Amino acid sequence: MNPHFATLVVGLASQAEAALSGTLPPDLLKESGGNARQLAQTLIDTIAMLEAKTQGHLDAAEQKLLADALTALRFRFVQTR
Repeated sequence: MNPHFATLVVGLASQAEAALSGTLPPDLLKESGGNARQLAQTLIDTIAMLEAKTQGHLDAAEQKLLADALTALRFRFVQTR
């Protein structure tokens, strides 16, 4: 697995989780327009786009990382409604 790819995915997923859990720094939340849920959705959509655009070019571990991150975040997003 490419460590840069893993860092990107984990970083985006961590930011989305922070937005969903309400633990974003106030400055970051302000910069994103003040809507943590919308920011989380944008980050989840970004990871999904990354998955779609890299399809067929990832090794099995990278594919699993993306799929697991998306599954967990989408489930968490629905739970926070």
